[in-house]
Amino acid sequence: MAIDKKYIGKVTNDNLDDWLHSTGFLYPTNEKQLDRFNKLYEEYDFKLKNATIDVKSIIEGTLCNKSKVISLDISNSVINEIESLKMVARKGQSNLPKHIIDKMKKKHRDSDDTK
Repeated sequence: MAIDKKYIGKVTNDNLDDWLHSTGFLYPTNEKQLDRFNKLYEEYDFKLKNATIDVKSIIEGTLCNKSKVISLDISNSVINEIESLKMVARKGQSNLPKHIIDKMKKKHRDSDDTK
């Protein structure tokens, strides 16, 4: 929201509370404040058009985040590599597949080059 120069100097200590209600920092308490608010935000693109806001839970302090489970589509080759790495973590470096040893060497070589 850009600052409209026609309002500069109009906000004083005497009407600050009225402007806070009009600009949305506090709830509008009369028609004049609501009209100012609607005019100020008439072109505002509200991004949460299909979302609902549970005002009661916000006021009562019972609002809580809902967790969301995100499923991952992992290929079989990645799953096999993860299992191999788990084995390395559990048992050490014996019987490691060559591609994993090469990958570890490359990783160490790359990290040594950055120092």
